[in-house]
This record gives sequence, structure tokens and C-alpha cells, in this order.
Amino acid sequence: MAILTKEKIFTVTEEIIMRKGVQKTTLSDIAKELGVTHAAFYKHYKNKEDLLQQLALRWLETTSHELLKWEAPKDVSTDVALHDWLWLLATTKKKLYHDDKRMFRLYTEYLERTQTLVKDHLNQLAQKVESISGLEKSGHAIITAFVYFHNPYFADRWDHEFYKETFEDVWNLIVNQIS
Repeated sequence: MAILTKEKIFTVTEEIIMRKGVQKTTLSDIAKELGVTHAAFYKHYKNKEDLLQQLALRWLETTSHELLKWEAPKDVSTDVALHDWLWLLATTKKKLYHDDKRMFRLYTEYLERTQTLVKDHLNQLAQKVESISGLEKSGHAIITAFVYFHNPYFADRWDHEFYKETFEDVWNLIVNQIS
């Protein structure tokens, strides 16, 4: 019997989902491909939903790692630091979308159905905004103001000609309010 690791389970699950789609992927399919029994697989995950949630959470944590660990350079103002971080947020999401549109859609659609994960992610982003800006209780408002640049719903619009200009317009509105 094969030795299972989280990474191996996740890799095989992603491969099967890419071939068959989320709805048609079963735990039996995954167990068979991993060379284990269906029953043995239940030692790792309660059900398909549990596996999908852990897979989406891992993707979200991996793709957000750089954003959440980002530190402002010592020689820049708070405004410049916040601007740079918000632009990093926008470009990170855009890059994820372009790197693999199918997986981006898969994960983001799943996450949208799991509001707890979305809420936690938005809270983390809001806390990061507050730690960079020093503006208490403003993180959610700022993240919401930039929703066009990080929410997957708008991904198909991220290549529009005036994307960067629109970002700067929103930034100017925000910075004029917080300065």
C-alpha cells in the first residue's frame, strides 16, 4: 500500500479535477489513483468536501504568503508603502489568473462557496493594510475600495488598457481621504 502525504494527495486530486472536473471527481477516483483503498483514504479526510476545503485553503495560503509577509522598505512613507502593497495585491492576483486560468477559477469559485475562508482571507488582507498604514479599523474599507483589482469576479477585466490608470485613480481617491 502506498504511503500518503498531503502533497501527494493534493497533487493527484488536482490532476483528476483537471481531467474530470470537480463534480465528477470522487474520493474513490483519488484513492484508486493513489493506490490505496477508499476506506484508507478516510483516515486522511472525512469526505470530498473536507479534502476540497483543505486543498483550497492550501492554495489560498500559498498564493497569499508573499502578500502577508511583505514588509515596507524602511525609507518609504506609509502612503507609498500602502500603495506598493495594494499594487502587489493586484499584480499577484492577476499573475495567478494568467498562470493557470482553470485552476484559478476552480479555487476561487470553490472559495466563494465557502464564505468562512473568504472572510478569513479578507480579514488577513485588511489587517495587513492596517499594519502598513497605521489606520485602525480602515483595512476593510480600503480592501473594499480596491475590490476590482483583487476579486476574482473581475479577473476577465484585468487586462483592460486602463487597468493601471484606474488603479491610480482609486488610489488617489483613497490617499486624499486618509492624508
